[in-house]
Amino acid sequence: MGVHGLTTYLREHKPILSRTVHLPLQHPNEPVPIVVDGWSFIYEVVEFGNLPWAYGGEYPDLAQLICQIVRAWVGVGITLHFVFDGPYPTLKFPTLVSRITRNRIQNGLLFFRTSSVARSTPRFLHETAMLPPMAYSVCLDTLTAMASELPHGKLHIHIADEEGDPYAVALAGRLQAYVAGQDSDFVVLNAEGYQGYIPLDEMVWILTQNPSTNWEGEGSVYSVDTEADVNDDGFKPARSGKKRQKRAAVHQEAGHGILPPSETSEQGAQLTLSFTAYSPSTLASHLGIPTSLLPLLGALVGNDFTGASDDSGPPATAVDIRTNRRADLQRLFFERQLTLGQRIARVASTLKELLATAFGQGAAPHKKRVKKQIGSVMDLIDAAVTALLLRPLDTFATGEREAIVERVVEATLQYAVPKPPEDDMEGSSERGDGEREDLDWVSCVCPLHLSESCPLFTSLSRLASQQPREAAKSVADLHASVRREYIVAYRRGQLNPHIFDAVQSATTWPGVFLEDPDKECVQRSIGRPIREWIYAVLDASVGLPNAPVPEDAEDDEEEDEDELIDVVEEDDDIDPLARLRGALKELDDPDEDEDGQGPPLSVPSVSSTLASSRPKIITEYIRRGTRLAPEEVTVTSLAEMLKSISFECPVHPHTSFPLPPPLWPEDMRRSLLLAAMKSNHAVVASLPDDRLLAVLALRFVVHQMHARALENPGVKERQMERWTQAEARAFLACLFGPHDGSVAVVSEDQKGATVPIQERHVQLVAQLSAALDAAEQLSHVLLLAPKITNPARLFSGRRFHALLAGSTAEVGAVEEGLWRACWQGLEGAYAELPQRRSKKEKKATAVGADVSRAKGKAKRPIAAASMFELLGDAEA
Repeated sequence: MGVHGLTTYLREHKPILSRTVHLPLQHPNEPVPIVVDGWSFIYEVVEFGNLPWAYGGEYPDLAQLICQIVRAWVGVGITLHFVFDGPYPTLKFPTLVSRITRNRIQNGLLFFRTSSVARSTPRFLHETAMLPPMAYSVCLDTLTAMASELPHGKLHIHIADEEGDPYAVALAGRLQAYVAGQDSDFVVLNAEGYQGYIPLDEMVWILTQNPSTNWEGEGSVYSVDTEADVNDDGFKPARSGKKRQKRAAVHQEAGHGILPPSETSEQGAQLTLSFTAYSPSTLASHLGIPTSLLPLLGALVGNDFTGASDDSGPPATAVDIRTNRRADLQRLFFERQLTLGQRIARVASTLKELLATAFGQGAAPHKKRVKKQIGSVMDLIDAAVTALLLRPLDTFATGEREAIVERVVEATLQYAVPKPPEDDMEGSSERGDGEREDLDWVSCVCPLHLSESCPLFTSLSRLASQQPREAAKSVADLHASVRREYIVAYRRGQLNPHIFDAVQSATTWPGVFLEDPDKECVQRSIGRPIREWIYAVLDASVGLPNAPVPEDAEDDEEEDEDELIDVVEEDDDIDPLARLRGALKELDDPDEDEDGQGPPLSVPSVSSTLASSRPKIITEYIRRGTRLAPEEVTVTSLAEMLKSISFECPVHPHTSFPLPPPLWPEDMRRSLLLAAMKSNHAVVASLPDDRLLAVLALRFVVHQMHARALENPGVKERQMERWTQAEARAFLACLFGPHDGSVAVVSEDQKGATVPIQERHVQLVAQLSAALDAAEQLSHVLLLAPKITNPARLFSGRRFHALLAGSTAEVGAVEEGLWRACWQGLEGAYAELPQRRSKKEKKATAVGADVSRAKGKAKRPIAAASMFELLGDAEA
């Protein structure tokens, strides 16, 4: 992640570019604010914790490690601000497709194509590791619970509006804080007050035992050697230097990474933390360029928005660069033999020479290519791209160089961290949900943006902006209420941010985890029916983007030959990059257009009219075979979805306008969740909220597998997909079986033993994960969180696999009421296991079959025999 090769470059020049900070400080009353990249934190905890992943996730252990790390950080004087990414930006889609295909789909394919013995080795599991599918939900729930337990102001959670990196740096600038993560973008991004970037894997914990607590007699309390000089017989024992070093090591223990030593609870133990910080200004000074040009350097070297750093595949054309956004720009700038560090040095040298030329301090690189003076940032980008291109300019097709410049500019704009308008702040230290914060919010909807410039607020205002002028004020108030409730839930972390991918970009990125590549993707067979309800609720509540109008849609009308067409003269000197120049200019001086004269209001065109009448479409990126492919899903209206389940929508008492689902009474929203999950039964509705999602997910998976088997009664594979009662009981026992309160118990024998990984059990976990993830998101859009919680924090994949492998005693230990909720209405959906017969029964059945065949031959008339049978008898 981040700029290609920059992490390695920082480590190679660590003595020059970094400084070390030791915590706690000499003045413990001065807290050290640190903004933590949430996703980097999750990956590091799973990796350093060495948690098994192939079983589906060890979430109780994950939650325990998170609590241990956070408490240790707070204990050394750190004030934590966790920042998680929001919806994916469209410019990052090619990188997402490439990354998911390489790290998840291909790893899963390799897992299932490897023998069971080879894929159980630690090396194989480490090289093909994947992040468990519910790690984000468990991490967020754990942090939310800890925020209420720790002293006030020690732990805060933030959900970014879009990409989390600029949000984290902007937040750190306002807090005078560091940013901790595993993304080199944090040393490229910069804001006033930003202290620097801390790599999580370069943290070092030191546990020191206080010598005074172990002192039992002679010797100084500051000395490690506290033994008596002579023994009982009057002789002085001789000790070597190695023994002295070994004894000293007992009193001091160092740990590398974010995991603190486990013996911190011992009396007299002192825990300290040291970390390395990299400053953007130090890096820019080392490279010889201004700090403001680090984003341009990152875009030219290569980042998540300009594509991968590999050299595979054919060269891209202008259409690929501009339209398809193919990820191979770096092959146009760098030769194959250049290392990543050499690429960084080449880009920095080129920018340095161009700036020197612009200010008359040196000669320009490639004088023949530089045709105009550099008077703006756009001119500098154009000149840098021209100077870095390896091929001659006359070999590029028309518009190809401009397409390259456009891609570089768009990648550079992703690093923009706009300064919040301090004079026009709408908010205070009180958040939009009424809670107090140590940070003053810029507006009541966002800590960093004004309302009209907040991407989240803008995307949730679609229905309000589409309302006609004659619409009743009460209808507009309804949509404003929905927007307000969604924003409050989003800021609290009670609404999965990737739900709004459908609202902002009309896409969805369901999680991909380990599953059988030869079977249909579980996100299509199980997750999609639930997500269709999510799309319907979102469309009725805040509105989804209109489907794009085909190019030939406006040409269907019959043209009038006598129609007069105005002639418009075109200017040959129109700059094709004018839009990007305007964006850069707006970033440089955002207050320039404050005179109140904005752009004229647009008039609805034929395209917008056609788009509003077309059905809305969501593009889902799911696994298709061995690749990640987009699939279009037509959004069904909420009225039709409710009609299919005989559910009546409540209306506004004065206007008779259908109420959006987030404004329904809580009992109706809960009933809608049950009906959408095909579990609208009284025994299910009576379940407590902390067990509801688990039962709904299990029932939905059992129902879907049974329905698929009924659709194809002659297909043996579909019949084998059906769940058995023992498998369903194993899932319930894994979550709600014997445990010590809130964390599922795994015995020491189970932890030490190797639990076999069977392909059917892996597929069962994939089905449950897809159902749980979709069900949780549906509860989020219905604003049922945090009352209805995700039970994933109790799920241990190793324990589930062990129960499936034969721990029948624990499988039977399921509460009768809980099992009744999973049984009622699904009596015929569970598959029946074949009955095992004894040897005597098998022998009797075989003898009976032989006797029946003999009697059949004896009774068969000769005339009825075929010619082939007669020939067979003659040969005998």
